Amino acid sequence: MADIREQVDMAEITVRRAGRVSLVSPFSCGTVEEWLASAHPSPDVARGEWISPAKLALIPLGRAFEAVRLPERIVHRAVACADPYGVSDRLARCLGGGPVIHDRGFRRYYALVPPGSARAWCEPTAECLTEGTYLGVPRVDRTELDEWTQASYWAVRVARPGHLCTAADVLALVMAGRGPTDEDEA
Repeated sequence: MADIREQVDMAEITVRRAGRVSLVSPFSCGTVEEWLASAHPSPDVARGEWISPAKLALIPLGRAFEAVRLPERIVHRAVACADPYGVSDRLARCLGGGPVIHDRGFRRYYALVPPGSARAWCEPTAECLTEGTYLGVPRVDRTELDEWTQASYWAVRVARPGHLCTAADVLALVMAGRGPTDEDEA
């Protein structure tokens, strides 16, 4: 446990040195939907994708936020739960209420973190995605698992425009959920 705490402390120091201690995106404004859409070069395109049958917009990462891709098995181990509602509650507590998307189809979670987090990210079992990557971002009202479609949804909804997870909290979650074979798979 001390080893995990040391790694989390080092991650916090690295993130602070990178000048990214804020939990708030530099583009925080208006409603949550406006803020998410503002991360797209053409916000109207994102809004149009949210009203499509998929209710999912492809948002480029790196401007307003980045995302740490978390394997489902690591998240479930870290929070000691696999029930979608239980996982959501526990993730919200572990990550300070920061937003998390669950892509049930690909068995992944995506924790939204401040821009610049990828520069300091050093955990191979969970990749920090940044510029050059698009993330499927669900419509803001898609907050529950739909067993029928298995569509992506907000496991932890965006509390307010610009509110994000800290990279250190996400790293602590990954360290807590990592198993003996996870490092070998990275």
